[in-house]
Amino acid sequence: MFKRLTLFAANIIESRFLQNEIIAHRYQVIDHLGVGSYGNSYLVFDQLSQQKKVLKALRIHKRITMSGKSGFEIEKKLLQSIKHRGFPQYFEDGSYKGIPFYTMEYIEGKNFEQLIFQDGHKYSEQEAFKIANDVLALINYLHEQQLIHRDIRIPNVIANGSEIVLIDLGLARQCDQDCGINKKTKRNLRKEVNPQADFYGLGHFLLFLLYSNHSFPKKKKESSWEEELEISHQAKRIISKLLQIEDCYESCAQVRSDINTLIEK
Repeated sequence: MFKRLTLFAANIIESRFLQNEIIAHRYQVIDHLGVGSYGNSYLVFDQLSQQKKVLKALRIHKRITMSGKSGFEIEKKLLQSIKHRGFPQYFEDGSYKGIPFYTMEYIEGKNFEQLIFQDGHKYSEQEAFKIANDVLALINYLHEQQLIHRDIRIPNVIANGSEIVLIDLGLARQCDQDCGINKKTKRNLRKEVNPQADFYGLGHFLLFLLYSNHSFPKKKKESSWEEELEISHQAKRIISKLLQIEDCYESCAQVRSDINTLIEK
C-alpha cells in the first residue's frame, strides 16, 4: 500500500522535460517517448554530434531509493556491454538538475503495440511465429551473455524495416549458474531471473500478434485463448510450453526447433 501511495505521489510531483528544453547544454528535447520501469525516455537532438538520440532520465521515485539508483546503473552497464545490432547502442551518460540520465541510439520504426493498436496490423500464424523467431534470436543472444531481459512485451519490440530490435533493459538482470526455475508456490513467472521468464514473455507477445487477426463476436462469453484462437495444434502447444501451462522449455534451442518446424510447413 505504501509503495502504491509513493508511486502515485511521485507521478503527481514529477515534471517532464519540456519540448525544446536543452539538457546539460547539449541535448534538445524533441518529444517525450514514454515512461518505463526506471525512466522517462525522450527523443532528443544532440547538438554536439548532430544526431537524434534517445535520452533516458531516472524517474523521481527511483531517485530517492538506493535500489532505484542501483537498478538504473545496472540497466546502463548492461546496455554498455551489449554489442549487437538488435539492441540500441549506448552513447554517454550525465546529470541534469540532479537527474541522472544516459543516451542511446534512436531506432527508427514502430513498436508492436503501435503496429497492432494504432495501425491495425494483423498477423497470421506464420507471420506471428516468424516474428517471434526473430525476437527469440535476440533473447538467445542475451542468454548467451547470461542475461535475462524479463520484460519481453509488445512495447519493447520495434520493427525497424525488416529487422527486429529489442529495447528497455530496465528489468534485465545477470543470471548466475544456478538460475533455474523457482519452485516456490507463489511465482511471478515474468519477473524470475531464469530463461523461462523470457519464454513466458515471448508467449504473451505471440498471443498479442495472434489476437490481432481475431474478430470478437458480440455478446459471446469470454473464453480462453486456446478456445478463441483458430490456430494449429502445434502453435497452441508451443505457446502452452512458453507459458509453462505444459512442461516448459529449458533453452532457446528447444523453442527455435519447434518454431522452425511450424514455419517450415
